Order: sequence, then C-alpha cells, then structure tokens
Amino acid sequence: MSYEYLQAARTTREALRLGMRDRAEQFQIWLMEGQLARVTEVVNRLPAALADLLPIIANPEAGISARIGASAVFEGHAATPALQALTSALGMLAGHGDHRVRADACYILGLSGTRDAIRFLEPRLTDPDAEVREIAAESLEALQNKEN
Repeated sequence: MSYEYLQAARTTREALRLGMRDRAEQFQIWLMEGQLARVTEVVNRLPAALADLLPIIANPEAGISARIGASAVFEGHAATPALQALTSALGMLAGHGDHRVRADACYILGLSGTRDAIRFLEPRLTDPDAEVREIAAESLEALQNKEN
C-alpha cells in the first residue's frame, strides 16, 4: 500500500510557519527583510498585534531596520485605541537603561495622543541623554498641541 502526501499550498505553509513562531519574532524577521507591508497588514487586521512590536522597541540590540520599521507601524496607528492601550508599557520603556529604547519609547508615547503619556514623558526632560530629552520635549509639545 502506498501513501500520497499532499502538497500544502503556499498560504497553508505560511500559516503553519507563523503558528510555530512567536508573532513578535516573526515581525522582527519581516522587518529585517524589509517586509514592512506584511507587518502593517497583520496589525491593520488585528490592532492588538501592535503590542507584539514592543519587544523590538525594548531590545537595544534589535537591528536598525527592525526598529525603524516598528516605529513606522506605530506611526500608522497614531492616536488609536490600540496604541493608547500600550501607554503604560511604553512608559516603562521610557525608563529603560538604554538611551535608544528610551528615545523610541518617548517618540511613540508622543504618537499615542493621550494625556496619560505626559506623566512618562516629563521625567525624560531631564534625561542624561540629549536625544532622549529632545524627543521627550517634542512629544510633549505634540501632545499639548493636540489638546489645543
């Protein structure tokens, strides 16, 4: 008796591959490969997946293409409930030991469009790193202008 094995369609193989990998890890791989559109597509379909970009922001060793790509996805979701739900997590990252993580967190907090972000941004105005101070000030200004 012989068995025939079916060939899985490309979309089925992709779904299986995604199921075997953490979504945050998959996002990082796609961003490093320059596949921003794929990440954006997933997050647009499932806004809660925005949270899966936080490990990229939180990792100071993440590649620049992954960090910039993650920021671009956050920009596309500025002032949305999905981004606003991440305010506390981003606030924790704003106090991270690495200046790159603090800077990215401050930038994204500014995109949140919520007053809750202010309490995390104000302490960064006296950050030891000049870039973090500058981004925190710009983010605070953006939030205050949004209110007016």
